[in-house]
Amino acid sequence: MFLIILIILTSSILGWFAYVQNYSKPIETAYNSQDHVLIAPPEQNPTPKAQIQAAEILPKVFLNKAPFTVQAPTANWNDKMYAEGCEEASMLMAAEYFSGNTESMLNTSYALEKIKELAEWEQEKFGYHLDINAEKMAITLKEYLGLNAEIIHSMTEDHMKSELLKNRLIIWIVNGQELNNPNFRTPGPPFHVLLIKGYDSEGFVTNDPGTRKGMNYPYTYETLFNAGGDWDHTINAVNKGSKTAIVVWKN
Repeated sequence: MFLIILIILTSSILGWFAYVQNYSKPIETAYNSQDHVLIAPPEQNPTPKAQIQAAEILPKVFLNKAPFTVQAPTANWNDKMYAEGCEEASMLMAAEYFSGNTESMLNTSYALEKIKELAEWEQEKFGYHLDINAEKMAITLKEYLGLNAEIIHSMTEDHMKSELLKNRLIIWIVNGQELNNPNFRTPGPPFHVLLIKGYDSEGFVTNDPGTRKGMNYPYTYETLFNAGGDWDHTINAVNKGSKTAIVVWKN
């Protein structure tokens, strides 16, 4: 009888230990017990790392000191080559900046001659020089001025700023009448080109060759974007469905 009781007691004790071992294990969770860090579930729509970094590092104010010239350097607005020379003036300002010119304004006689030379090269290359579009400007920048040029459509505000911070300039194509610049002759140019060289808390800083008061002329991003487009010879107007910019730099 004593042996039977001993066997029963031993079985009961062993069963109890097995129960404790099986049911005292921790419940598995999204928890890393090695470093004691709770593992969060993956974000459904993660913000790209590049966007986060750009937002964190963009300074509030930045300016590339590109020299300025008005497109009609001697106020010769009755000469069509200069009255419609905003493309050539904008490209010239970019070229002078990348050549190392540190003057705030280009010499009048020098600008007059260089704008003429650009127009004559375009005339020989394309068969015309008035109202050339982004494609033709990019060719001129590369082949005649020896610069790098990339056509970009619908640039965001942050994208523009990031390009400027790389020591690049932006040539912007617009319907000038929609810039509402009070210094333009009324109603303003239906086709216009300007150079963007920096930004501040209010918007972008430009060299606008359409007025002698165009050095460091400010425009908001909304104004530039809403007026933006590219010249379309098939409709003889700025096609605002194609928001077009040319990013310019030199290696």
